[in-house]
Amino acid sequence: MSVRVLIYAYRKPGLSLEDFKNHYDSHIDLIKRITGDNFPTAHKRSYVARSTVKVAPEGASDRNSLTPATVLVGQQSDFDFDSYAELTFADQDAFEAFGAKVYAPDAAAQIAADEEKFLDRSKTGIAMLGDVIETKK
Repeated sequence: MSVRVLIYAYRKPGLSLEDFKNHYDSHIDLIKRITGDNFPTAHKRSYVARSTVKVAPEGASDRNSLTPATVLVGQQSDFDFDSYAELTFADQDAFEAFGAKVYAPDAAAQIAADEEKFLDRSKTGIAMLGDVIETKK
């Protein structure tokens, strides 16, 4: 049975949206080099649609006052994160093998140093997903 992990990522204050996306995408190359064959079967990243404005909209957070999300339902504060990622592993053993590589001291130090360049690590959230149900056309 596959294992899935969800990551909510917040860009470092002052970093542009484009620089965040570019660095996050290159960060994945670092993770791939470190984990090799233990990289997840999929690492899907989705970025919140944002625009750049000169005047903060009502309800904008300090973090994204001039880069509000395109909110269809809800409030700006509900969408303070900049991206979410879903990692898929073949099974629990594959997830644990990946974890052993990324949490090894040298690898963890490399990953943390790179994340400091583009992430607000104090806000990052990671959780296991339970049932994943997909309905298609």
